[in-house]
Amino acid sequence: MADTQKICADIAYLAQTYLDLKHWGFHESARLTELSNTQTPAVIYDSPWCRMRIEFSEWAPPHQSTDYAIRAYYGRLHSPNHINTLMWNGEECWCWHLVSKELHFLDGQTPEYAAKNLRSHALFKKYREAVSSKDLPYKLVEWEIRKHAYVWEQYAPQLFELFDLRRPDLWEQYRQFLKDVYDIKGRHPAIKPPPDKVC
Repeated sequence: MADTQKICADIAYLAQTYLDLKHWGFHESARLTELSNTQTPAVIYDSPWCRMRIEFSEWAPPHQSTDYAIRAYYGRLHSPNHINTLMWNGEECWCWHLVSKELHFLDGQTPEYAAKNLRSHALFKKYREAVSSKDLPYKLVEWEIRKHAYVWEQYAPQLFELFDLRRPDLWEQYRQFLKDVYDIKGRHPAIKPPPDKVC
């Protein structure tokens, strides 16, 4: 049985070590230590702009320094701790987000370009090249957290401002961008809500 409290403690330690949390006004707001069909261990940080959830993702392959991997999501301040969707303006929407689509938007990329590169970004490739000669490939949790530190170096505070509830104009531009992206790429009927329904 996994020691979920240790998982959260390890995540928090690495986040405090590599992310400039204090500089950007982030503070830890929750530790979720459940591991079930509906919940995963996670550490959540809040700032005046947005939230960040670093959560257990899956069990890692052998030869890693930890036996699990993580994912980091960003959400607006209304995003609940435990669930990925909520009802917003009468429709179910995704409220926690990985950042590749958001970075394409902040780059000013066209919807056509973003539709072809939804799950990737040039910055992630640069990061992989920057750490390829080090031992980070064997430290999945540290690798992922340091990737977000790399993103922050390039995109803060613009990334955080995108999620800011005080900037509904910017969020609406992003929603329209996503609609255009998925009008091109198409929407899989099994994905509910559709991936361009965000809040």
